[in-house]
Order: sequence, then C-alpha cells, then structure tokens
Amino acid sequence: MSNAPSPLGNERTIRLPDDTRSELRNGVTSTLGRLGAPFQFAGFWSAVVLPLTYLPILTGGFTAGERSTFAVLLALHALALVAGHGYRGD
Repeated sequence: MSNAPSPLGNERTIRLPDDTRSELRNGVTSTLGRLGAPFQFAGFWSAVVLPLTYLPILTGGFTAGERSTFAVLLALHALALVAGHGYRGD
C-alpha cells in the first residue's frame, strides 16, 4: 500500500470573498421571504377570522366535546398568530 495523498486534500472549506457571501446570504433571505409570504398571509388572516368561531361555543356554554374543540381552536389561533406575525399587506 502506498501513502498517496488524498485527492480531496485536507482543506474542505471554500473561501469566498465577503461581498459574494453577503450576496448569497441576501439571495437566500429574499427567496425564503418569497416562499414564506403565502404562509404569513394565511396565518395573519386566519388569526383575524378564528376568533369569530369562538362565539358560538362561548355563547352556548361548554359540553365535553366543545371543550376539546375550543382547545384545538385556541391552539390553531396561537399557531396562526405566530405564522402571521410580521405580515404586511402592502
């Protein structure tokens, strides 16, 4: 067996100039922003509309099944608030 050097070498990182790294970072950020925009839109408007579904449950009182339904609605509302945070309807 020979001790031939590895074709990969010991250096496994690629050094990019600072301006190239910042351009890549900005491109990834803007792409993620565009991909997340529909989720933010849906989250925002779900957070606006979901409290209207509480009214029939709250006015009629709670039965055993409605307690779990109300808990699920509250969890969905919290999720919608998180997902829709930062949405701007420009």
